[in-house]
Amino acid sequence: MKFWKDWFQPHILEWGRIYFDEGRVSDLERTEDGYTAFVDGTEEYEVEILLDGDSIEDMLCDCPHAEDGNYCKHMAAVLFAVDAAESSMKKVPAKKERLTPAGLVEKIPDNQLRPLLTELVSSDEKLYRALLLRYGEMTLDECMKALKKELVSIGDQYADHHGYINYGDADDFECDMADFIGRQTQTLLEQGEPLLALRAGMDALREYASYEVEEGCAYVDTAMDAMLTDILCACKGDAASAVFDLLQKCAGSVGEHWKVRDFAEQAIFSRFSGNSFDKKKLELVDRQIEDLENSGKQGYSSEYEMKQLLTRRFDLMKKLSRPKEELNAFLERYTNYSDIRKLRVQQMLDHGKTDEVIRLLEEGKSADHDKLGLVAEYSEWLMDLYERQGQRDKLIAELEYHVFVLSSGGIEMLNRLKKECMPAQWIEYRERYLSGRNYHKLELMESEGLWERLMKAVTAAGRLSILDRYEAALKKRYPDEMLETYACILTKEAAAASNRKRYQELTRYLKKLRSYPGGTERAVRLAEDWRTRYMRRRAMMEELQNAGF
Repeated sequence: MKFWKDWFQPHILEWGRIYFDEGRVSDLERTEDGYTAFVDGTEEYEVEILLDGDSIEDMLCDCPHAEDGNYCKHMAAVLFAVDAAESSMKKVPAKKERLTPAGLVEKIPDNQLRPLLTELVSSDEKLYRALLLRYGEMTLDECMKALKKELVSIGDQYADHHGYINYGDADDFECDMADFIGRQTQTLLEQGEPLLALRAGMDALREYASYEVEEGCAYVDTAMDAMLTDILCACKGDAASAVFDLLQKCAGSVGEHWKVRDFAEQAIFSRFSGNSFDKKKLELVDRQIEDLENSGKQGYSSEYEMKQLLTRRFDLMKKLSRPKEELNAFLERYTNYSDIRKLRVQQMLDHGKTDEVIRLLEEGKSADHDKLGLVAEYSEWLMDLYERQGQRDKLIAELEYHVFVLSSGGIEMLNRLKKECMPAQWIEYRERYLSGRNYHKLELMESEGLWERLMKAVTAAGRLSILDRYEAALKKRYPDEMLETYACILTKEAAAASNRKRYQELTRYLKKLRSYPGGTERAVRLAEDWRTRYMRRRAMMEELQNAGF
């Protein structure tokens, strides 16, 4: 095994290492002939390493690359796993318990401490700046310049000249940024400057947002949340209002990066409460609504943003106990947005204005006709209203619309329609549903006891999952047909199967067949057929043997 890496081209070997590092190798087993394992790639592939003593004799994998006669990355990944497994079995001398930082400092003689610290500070720029900020008796202006210089240096260390930070450096970059934000916050809070600490934190977030980070982590988000908590804890008197005003300015600035605006907005609406703050929040939301209306933006994202803003404004209006007339006027103005329409419907329901509710819901079905989920919600609302009013004809018409036009509600809605109909009318609806291309036909057949039609439909579907779903209902009534259907589907599935997990599933179905009359003989014939057809599939042969076939 010493020279196994020589079997692979360099780029294949590197991909194998990456797959192993990502934990894609599973079920590694030592066999009489070598090793077997599964590797999660485009699909799950089975790999077998054949050994002759300590040397590799051959390697097998059921991926397309290996089937063309190549040594693939899945084989390399398994060999990396074998190496790791064998290394972990070697005896490792017990390590002494690691000293804590405080315990380590205690062991340093006093006369060596200052020279050692001088040596460390001279060789570590980050440590030097941290101690300089804390003990260097710098002016506030000098302190801010030093912090700004350190902030810029972090990005220079990791980013290319396009401002891009690759996947391998992203974690370290974010850790350094988060660490800097925490140290900067504590430095400025120790100098009694919570507002300056917030300004510096927002500058750090702007700097972070200026880089393109491949698959970043949440370290910076966590650091910013901790920063705001520390700042608010340190605020005295009117300082919290000043913090709010600064965040409000960031949240309302169109020129800010979206990450800065998002952080500021989340902070405003989650960290501040009280009448005075709610009034300022209302002013901010009004500006955001006006900006969005004036922007001329259209599409799903702008519509979603507007609905969020309008819902937020309505909640603030209620918190501030605005007059009922003002609330109604607001809802009426923005009824064309579905979330506001729902608020208005609920308000009308609370006031018992059922006719107005029905009008709004019918308007909504027309206005939002391209949003089927939303129209279904309006329709269900109408059905409940018609049912409470005893308007049976309108209820049936709405149920018919829901089932046949929206194709929504499933078997529950069909049962509800059946409950409201006369028997002859229901038969018409049932046959109409079964003759169409609908999702719940099999469930309806089962519910109605249409067993012969269900058996034919399940056979035509040709899927094991569907056969399993209705086996309990059909096995006693049509055992021969069920057995034959299982056998036909398993024959097709066996031809397409290509890994051990799938072979194991097929053998479980062979065992299932034994519970049918004549099923044992049918399962044996299937297994014999597979042994003849697929004798080169070593894993399949082993699984058949393990299952007793």
